[in-house]
Amino acid sequence: MNPRYPRPAQVDREKGQSLIEMAFLVPILLLLLAAVVDAGRAFDAYIVLTNAAREGARYGTFFTSDTAVTAPAVQQLVVDDVVGSGTNITRMDDFQLSNVTVQGIAAGSTAVTVTVSYDFGLWFGGVVGLDTFRLNKQAVMPVY
Repeated sequence: MNPRYPRPAQVDREKGQSLIEMAFLVPILLLLLAAVVDAGRAFDAYIVLTNAAREGARYGTFFTSDTAVTAPAVQQLVVDDVVGSGTNITRMDDFQLSNVTVQGIAAGSTAVTVTVSYDFGLWFGGVVGLDTFRLNKQAVMPVY
């Protein structure tokens, strides 16, 4: 028998081996793909929260001496910025004023601090037992 050409029985066994290897690898690769998709969505939402907190803090620094602009106005600005961003935050109705805290809006303050938090829902997190996790972002702007 020529060693360059395997016997038909060996070829059949190798086909079965490839099928078993594929059966083990496909679920692992799909799980990795799902993790990458969720991580990308979470990173996008984190960037949106960062920009909204920064915008709220910047807005608050211009009006610290104006009593008409209060912390609820800054909170509403941050909520509008997040909701209007077109982000992938899945439960937009859940993102409300309670997710935003503002400190330092008063005459004579030296800095305005805006903290934004959101419970981010994962699409594929149930596979590993993690349905949501909290995204927090804080922006501090000095008052000049």
